[in-house]
Amino acid sequence: MPWNDNKGGKGPWGDGPKGSGGDDKSPWGRPGDNGQQGPDLEDSLKKMQEKFANRRKGGGGRGGKGSKGGGGFSGAGFAMFAVVGLIGWLATGVFQVNEQEQAVVLRFGEFHSTRGPGFHVRFPDPIETHEIVLVNEIQKLHIGTGASEGQMLTGDENIVDIDFVVHWKVNNPQDFLFNVNGPENTLKSIAESSMREVVGKMDFQSIISKGRDEVQTSTRELIQSTLDSYGAGIEITVVQLDKSQPPAVVNDAFLDVNNAAQDKVSTINQATAYANNVVPRARGEAEKILQEADAYRSKVIAAATGEAERFRLVFEEYRKAPRVTRERMYLETMEEVLGRSETIILDNDAGAVPYLPLDQLRRGEK
Repeated sequence: MPWNDNKGGKGPWGDGPKGSGGDDKSPWGRPGDNGQQGPDLEDSLKKMQEKFANRRKGGGGRGGKGSKGGGGFSGAGFAMFAVVGLIGWLATGVFQVNEQEQAVVLRFGEFHSTRGPGFHVRFPDPIETHEIVLVNEIQKLHIGTGASEGQMLTGDENIVDIDFVVHWKVNNPQDFLFNVNGPENTLKSIAESSMREVVGKMDFQSIISKGRDEVQTSTRELIQSTLDSYGAGIEITVVQLDKSQPPAVVNDAFLDVNNAAQDKVSTINQATAYANNVVPRARGEAEKILQEADAYRSKVIAAATGEAERFRLVFEEYRKAPRVTRERMYLETMEEVLGRSETIILDNDAGAVPYLPLDQLRRGEK
């Protein structure tokens, strides 16, 4: 199709009327004298392709103007394609990195540099490419939500159901991208393995009660040391236990055992309180009895010692005057014995029935 086929006074792209010069056959469709704007680039490229296809079909057998116009279109069209393609290719080297991210730039597939937040320019694809890595935001990995994923064997051969969360972030983007294949899956495997190792060294009761902090700390340290040995470029900030309890199928039995253990502790506490109350009193009573016995012993010893001394003195007197001493001892003994008893003297010659006050005698005996 020759360039002078203007379809009713319009240019080849459907532009407005051309200027006064009849040789204005530019394929880029400059605006006419009426000031209208040309079509967008996509429509222009589509029409250019149609013209170029028609030009090929028409061959080079057309007259001088047609051949001349075809040569002009070919040079300008390819120039436009080259410019647009070059701009698009160069645009692949412009990229933006957000505040929480870092970009790792690769040159021919190998690490070249790391870029921080902001706009950056690199060599276009495929000379250089880049990977965006989230570095300054704490990410969470939940483990133990599966049916058997959280069931672990304790050191005392019990099963505990554990759910926990690993808080982590990237501290080295280069290592994160290149040292480990699938870093997040690797982190999950390491975290689960580390938790099983820590749980396997502790008893069940500690894991579900007072030992939770120890489980969290030991697991975090073990995960971090393993990741560092791999050079994974990941930092573990916190390991948090969400759940540590017996499996659901044995939970009722565990509650019964736990209640029995609590009853045991309560009974022991009550017995201890009773012992703390009774034992001091018993010790006080025992001390009192010991003191009374000691006083009685001292009293008896003193009395016996005095009696022995008295007997010794009497014996000395007896050796000097036996008869007088015997009568004196007899009288003193009778005085002591008869002085403690009720004595009734009866006269057989009185001729009357004697009256015995038995009730008074009994009271006297008591």
